Amino acid sequence: MLMITNQPIFLQAMWNAPANIRTCITTSVNDFNIASHVNDDPLKVASNRVKLDEILPASPLWLNQTHSTEAVRYSTSSSSTPNADAIYSEEVGKPCLVMTADCLPILLTNQRGDFVAAIHAGWRGLINGIIEKTIAQLNKYDAKQMVAFIGPAICQKCFEVDDSVLSEFKEKDTESTQYFAAGLQSGKFQADLRKIAELKLLRLGLLSENISNQNICTKCNPQWFYSYRANSNTGRIATLIWKE
Repeated sequence: MLMITNQPIFLQAMWNAPANIRTCITTSVNDFNIASHVNDDPLKVASNRVKLDEILPASPLWLNQTHSTEAVRYSTSSSSTPNADAIYSEEVGKPCLVMTADCLPILLTNQRGDFVAAIHAGWRGLINGIIEKTIAQLNKYDAKQMVAFIGPAICQKCFEVDDSVLSEFKEKDTESTQYFAAGLQSGKFQADLRKIAELKLLRLGLLSENISNQNICTKCNPQWFYSYRANSNTGRIATLIWKE
């Protein structure tokens, strides 16, 4: 990822996307929280969103993320905030955005830049099919031509879960349990959400060379990112994608 501005600092994805695709990843630098649901000062959050809008072709469509499997098309026709954890668009200049603070932000397009999509995937979204549901909305496009970027998220060593989470994966997706390791505490397991997401993308038909899975941990890098595991009362970063 590259620094593209300073005060605040934004990053961009490093992946094999076509030239008409643009991305932005916000950071925690200068307390740049963009989430309005985390008990932060509303005026400060509003100011941060205005600063973000300044580098975008249009305002993003903000989602009410609930760890669901709902994927929605970008639309300005509704005044309500969609309850969804993924958003996509085939139009130029429509920024698709998801907020995260340890969960996976996943960006999608294809080699022709026909569409853009942003996915918020925690362990619940992964096991219940948020990636599959999103790509199903884009099934007119060949998965072999799709390109994916898995952005800053919690690493396996920092993401320890109890046996109930592992049991749910055993029940619904046995193959993914290869990415669980014994935790530091008895009865705990460390889950590699990145590898689980990559496995799912590969099963859906994406080629390994078209998946960028950068191992940047949000919890290990508090100077750059918010981490819910480090502090449950924390902000959120935004990961965005749009067509030019």
